[in-house]
Amino acid sequence: MTAPRVLPLRVAPLPGESLDSWLEALGRRSGLSLPALMDILRLPRVLTTRLLVTGLEPDVLRNLERVTDLPEGRLDALVLDPNLPWGPQRQPRCCFCPKCLKEREGHWLLRWWLPWVFACTTHQVLLHDLCPRCHTAPRRHLPRGNHLHPPATCLRRIRSGPVCGTDLTTAPSTVLPAGHALLQAQHWIDDLLDRHDLAEAHTVFSDLNACTSWLQRAIRTTDLEDLGTAVVEGWMRQPPPSLQTRLQALSPAVRGIIAHIVRPVLAGTDAEAIDAIRRLRQQQPTASPAPRGMDFHQWRRLSAPAHRRFLRAADSDMRSLDRLRLRSATPHAGHPAVSSPLSTDRLRHVPQVLWPGWTVRLMPHAGIDEDYFRAMACALLLLPREPQRTPREVTDRLHPYLSGTMAVVLRRITRMHPDVLIALCRLADHLDEHQGAIDYQRRRDLVPPEPISYEAWKQLCFATGTQPGESLSQSAQTPRIVQAQRYLHHLLTGSDLADPAHPLAWQSARDRSRYLAFLPTLTLDQRHALHTHARALLDRLGIAEALTWEPPEQCAAGLSLPGRPLTDINLDALKHIVFAEQRTPREAARELGTTITHVRFGLEHIGAEPQEWTSRHSPLASWRLRKRAQTILTAEFFEREYTQQGKALAQIAKEVDLPRGIVIEQANAVGLTIYYSRRPVPIDENWLREQYLTRKRSTYDIAQEIGTEDETVRRRLRRLGVPLRPQGVHSRTVITAKLDRSVPRDVRAAVEATLHGWLRLHRFQIAMAFPNLATASAYLACERKALTTQFKRLETDIGHTLYYRSVQTRPHRPTLRGYSLLQALARPQIQKLMNDALTPDQIRPQPDAASLAEAKAAARRRRPRGPLAPFDGIAVERIRIHQETLTLLNDLLSHADEESYGAQIHARTGLSQGTVSDQLRRLQRAGWLTSRPEDDVSWRTRAPATRGPGRRRTYHALTPEGRRAAEHELQQRWTQLTSLPAAAAGSEIGGMPHSAPIG
Repeated sequence: MTAPRVLPLRVAPLPGESLDSWLEALGRRSGLSLPALMDILRLPRVLTTRLLVTGLEPDVLRNLERVTDLPEGRLDALVLDPNLPWGPQRQPRCCFCPKCLKEREGHWLLRWWLPWVFACTTHQVLLHDLCPRCHTAPRRHLPRGNHLHPPATCLRRIRSGPVCGTDLTTAPSTVLPAGHALLQAQHWIDDLLDRHDLAEAHTVFSDLNACTSWLQRAIRTTDLEDLGTAVVEGWMRQPPPSLQTRLQALSPAVRGIIAHIVRPVLAGTDAEAIDAIRRLRQQQPTASPAPRGMDFHQWRRLSAPAHRRFLRAADSDMRSLDRLRLRSATPHAGHPAVSSPLSTDRLRHVPQVLWPGWTVRLMPHAGIDEDYFRAMACALLLLPREPQRTPREVTDRLHPYLSGTMAVVLRRITRMHPDVLIALCRLADHLDEHQGAIDYQRRRDLVPPEPISYEAWKQLCFATGTQPGESLSQSAQTPRIVQAQRYLHHLLTGSDLADPAHPLAWQSARDRSRYLAFLPTLTLDQRHALHTHARALLDRLGIAEALTWEPPEQCAAGLSLPGRPLTDINLDALKHIVFAEQRTPREAARELGTTITHVRFGLEHIGAEPQEWTSRHSPLASWRLRKRAQTILTAEFFEREYTQQGKALAQIAKEVDLPRGIVIEQANAVGLTIYYSRRPVPIDENWLREQYLTRKRSTYDIAQEIGTEDETVRRRLRRLGVPLRPQGVHSRTVITAKLDRSVPRDVRAAVEATLHGWLRLHRFQIAMAFPNLATASAYLACERKALTTQFKRLETDIGHTLYYRSVQTRPHRPTLRGYSLLQALARPQIQKLMNDALTPDQIRPQPDAASLAEAKAAARRRRPRGPLAPFDGIAVERIRIHQETLTLLNDLLSHADEESYGAQIHARTGLSQGTVSDQLRRLQRAGWLTSRPEDDVSWRTRAPATRGPGRRRTYHALTPEGRRAAEHELQQRWTQLTSLPAAAAGSEIGGMPHSAPIG
């Protein structure tokens, strides 16, 4: 196919002219209609004129430039940018200014095809879009026969008849006064179009298109009072938009009003835009961030700056969780990307409970539980910029156990403290920008549930001079080792100890209280040692991070938050109130004008005063002894003292003032060979024969003299061939020895051929000075039963009764034979024999007058009551009945057909819970009651929604025999009561009304 020839007659396009106008002028110059000229120029057939300025391909324009002998690219200025956002207001008709048409001799401007060009700033008039006669768009379809009519003539046919033929330059114009709002709006649009870079114009036009439908519904006639009557009438002639009908083409007046109203929204400052949007939203209130009348597709087409302004304007109307997710209260408001990974990445750097400093700053002073707030705040940190619209699907990644009341709680907090929501958004932004210094998710995966063992905890406490407490298997309550594990696990991982799924979770409210009470008892040295242990654990796990971290205080700059900074507390005053005055943290918070949470975190920076443990039996004292033993008892020391000098370990322990067990433990630690029997002792054979055979000494006495064991002496005698006397006490010297005949007969009978005879006589002599054996045993530091047994042995050995026993307050006294024995014992010769036979620790001096007077006074005091007589025919143990017991028995009988638990009985009787528990245990031990723990179903069913089930109840019920016993006791008390005078019988016993007895 051959290339087209160059047209012989050509017309140069005018500045700003549109392609369709130039082609029309070219056809009129050649005497051709526009469709005929397009066929000659091989232009594609189009149905509407607008497609000539918006729908031609670049190669078509290049070919047209060659045919018309125009430089390449010249026609690009005669068509509109194909990327220009037409939106729903795709303009099917071209506007025009009659005066401009007349001045340009019928040439049409390209700009008149733009949807948001509605006024002529040169002549200060509104543009026309319809012919004033036929009321149709004059250039909607391709003009036919244009070469037969003057330029600027309406060529639309009226009902298939002749063309309209109206001279458009004579159309009446709506003049706008200088400075009119619509002219200012048009200047704003023109300024955007005149820029070299049309990117901003594209953005503004797109936002204009998206806002059109909403503004048509939101603008009221009262908003247009300053625009003039003609403009208002043009607005009122426009039919309102409907969801059932297609959006109608807008007149220049309507487009001008929309551009004027939306100008501060899109081109003003943030404050102006937000204020304008809020005024418009008030016409049609909604909780959605998108205003009513703007559908989903229009809302999504808004630019990011427009989105931000709309969200900030709708902040006060939105749901609290949406405000947080879209960050509508901050200058960075916006819709998150659909595939945004920010919250997933942020999850790794968010602890399960809020950092202490930010807890103090963000938590209100009252009205919310601290544990719930700290967990909820961290879960909420996952919401900013989260595309998922269902909050629970996001927060369950961190806290699946939290209830669905987060939105209600957040709304309540932000109603009183709106800046809390801004602070949460800033914290989330800081974590996204700086990633946080700690990967909490990695720590939650790697840190073991027990970050410190009991042995390591003991060594840590001993090194800091504190007590470790009991181990887990020894303690009835939660031991300190568990509290230390909780503290370390929370310190390292930010774990939520209120989460029932956590291995170290609190088991009850009382368990939580014990943990909170444990924290202030840590001394600064102990806390520092725990932190050192935690750092060592991180090193072993290969985690090179700071031990703890919090977002900086700058995230709260300029915000009015409920709490003060964590450091804004007088620690000296706090220490004086809590430790010196021994007042509670709640009282300290009230006096310092802060929260109890602030006080508790402040106490962690003070630390408890270290106590001085003086008991030698405490674990700390044992540890110190072992450390001292490790310093003194070295291998060289044992070699010198034990091996070379032959000292026994007991002797070494006494010399170094250490327990023998610790000395043996250290000896084993250094590898010392320990002799568990005495080492060989040299014994002279002739001396041994003389002592055993001639002097009749026992092997025990010989062993004591030479410092060895009894069995060692016996083995040596066997090797010497010496026949051994029968083994036992009868071969001892004290048994075989005989007293002189000058010693009284009764003394010889009590001492000879027996052990401890002198001790029995010595105690008998002292005991007869006291009124009874009870007071005598107290003075002699022995048991009364031992004195009774020893004095019976004396009477058996002597063969006579030696004293009359005491009865009630009547003291005991010696018989005549006993008196004779006491006189014999008082002789100096007998006293010397007694003192020689007894060891110093067995000898007691005679009691003085004060001791005897005190003993007599004690003997006159009434003895405790004896055991109760058992029931007659009731197979339970009888117990002593008190007033509280009667009240409890009366209540149990009143509810004998049901089981009751302690708190229920406490509520019915008014007895204290401690009294109820003690009395129930007494009755159960005596067999009056049966008890059972609460079953699992009931235990879990009555658990609160936000907490664990707590402690199980214990149900009690009277046994059949216990019921008979209770009725017997109450009946007996009633009988006694009715036998009293009327004044004394006017009260109740055990809560039982005296109108009718029980049983």
